[in-house]
Parts: sequence; C-alpha cells; structure tokens
Amino acid sequence: MLYEKKNSVANPLVIDFQDKATKEKFDQWMIKSNLIQIRLVSALTGLLYMIAALINSLIVSGDILPLMITIHLYVMPPFLFLISLMTFKKDLYRLFIFLLIIAPLVATIGNLFITSELEDPALYMTELYLIIFWIFTVSGLRLWQATISAITTVIVIFVVTYFFFSLSLESFVMHCFWMLASFSFGFLGAYLLEKSYKKVFSTHEQLTQLAMTDKLTGLYNRAKLDELLQDELNRSKRFEHTFGLAIMDIDHFKKINDTYGHQVGDTILKEIGELITEELRSTDKVIRWGGEEFLLIYVETDQKEVFKRIEELRLQIEEHL
Repeated sequence: MLYEKKNSVANPLVIDFQDKATKEKFDQWMIKSNLIQIRLVSALTGLLYMIAALINSLIVSGDILPLMITIHLYVMPPFLFLISLMTFKKDLYRLFIFLLIIAPLVATIGNLFITSELEDPALYMTELYLIIFWIFTVSGLRLWQATISAITTVIVIFVVTYFFFSLSLESFVMHCFWMLASFSFGFLGAYLLEKSYKKVFSTHEQLTQLAMTDKLTGLYNRAKLDELLQDELNRSKRFEHTFGLAIMDIDHFKKINDTYGHQVGDTILKEIGELITEELRSTDKVIRWGGEEFLLIYVETDQKEVFKRIEELRLQIEEHL
C-alpha cells in the first residue's frame, strides 16, 4: 500500500511504498502506462528533428550546414524512431529505456558540436535547455531514470561550455541559470507527476480490492473466484500438481437470524470467516460464496488430504459454535 513516511507533516513531499511486492506491482503498472507515451514522444521528437533539418537547410549556409543536417536528419531521427519501434516489443524494455536515457546526451553532444562552430552560439543553445526539460516532462522516463539522464546531460553541457566555449562571464552565468531553471522546473514537474501516478495506482488497487472483497467478512467474494481458479488451473497444468476445491455452509443459519437477529448472524459469519482463515495455510484461499456458504481452495493437495482438512475444520467450527 501507499503511505506517507512517518514524519509526514515535516516531510509532506516524501512518498513511498510500504512493501516490495506493491512497489514491483507499481513498476509493472508504470511500464504499461508509459509504453504509448514513449512510443509517441520518441516518434514526434524524431519528426521535429527532421523539420529542424529542413529549416536549417533553408536559413543556414556555409560549412556548418552539413554538420547540422547530419545530426538533425541522419543521427537523431533514426535513433528516436528506433526507440519508438522497440516499444512494440515488451521484452526489449530494458534496452529501449537505456537508449531513451542516453538519447538526450546524444542530442546534447550533437548540439554542442554545432554551437562550437558558430560565432554566436546563443541562437542554438536554447535547444540544450529544451533537452533538459524534455527529459523530465515528456520523455516517459521514470523520475530516477530522468534524473540520471538529466544530471549527466547538465554535467556534459557545463564542462564543454566552460572549457571549450568562449562565452563572456555574463553569458556563461545566464547560461548556467537557464540550465538550473530547466532542471528545477523539469524535476519538480516529474516528481509531482510520479507522485500523482502513485496515488492513482494506490486508489486503483484499493478499489480493486474492494470490488474483490466481501464487505462483511473481509474474505474474497465471488468476483475473485474466477481469477483464483484460473491461477490454480494454470499452476496445476504447469507443475502437474492437484488442488482441492470444497464448499461448505452453516446448518440452520436461517434459524439463527430468525431467533437472534441479523446482527448476531453477521457476527457469526465474521467469526467463522476468521476461524477458517486461521485454519488454512497461507497459500490456501477462502471465498464467501454467498449467504452462509464458503468456498475453499486447497493448493497442491490431494483428495484424501482435502477430506481430512475439511473434517478438521468442521470440528473446529462445531466446537466454536
């Protein structure tokens, strides 16, 4: 589940997951959510580089033009289109994420090559700030991935412009300020977006849990049964193991409701649900089938063992009542 860390008042921006399983589930949810974004953004960015190459061919002349065309037409678009195409293969996820992390660095190095050849680099240096902002806001990278990419990009920009560009002190200071602004706004936007994703995921999980849980007893309801049975059937086929399925109900339960009232009946159902849960192994499942009926799934259990466990459970309930 999602939780605010203990000192939430002192640290209102800190948000994390309580357990590893939920974090892994969120990561898988984010992968599915980001695939289309990465696909479309990479393709659009590649297209914009092609448009930039066309504009350059119309307004730029001299020795610098071939370098611009090479970077804006023959390097960045194929690189980005490749990432976009790779998103159709989920098994290539790690590879295209790595390429997406280094794509801004490739674009930055290309831009620095171009601007280093210009008498007035300021006209094309704005692309550097856009690259930083792009990493955080639209790339589709997770916050930690975007941060790595952006920090690496900023370091490269700073080192190259400081040691190899002949910028005046005023120009360099303003250049650093715009890098800081791009990084700060981009990081904040990415952080808030990921935080909102976590809240949406948490809400989705809670609603799913409510939809699959019986309100009275807290056990799984019939809506969850199909999923649980399918999981066990798949596991049974894969590992050639058997599993047991049993249904039980409470004798004369209507008489209890009629004599003592539905509130007492509800209390008995909750107590029996707790008792069944305590008697089952952690891998077994119990579902409230409806009314006073319960359905039990015994994992990796043969028929003899199922009968034995059911009888033990019956005696425990009889003794409890």
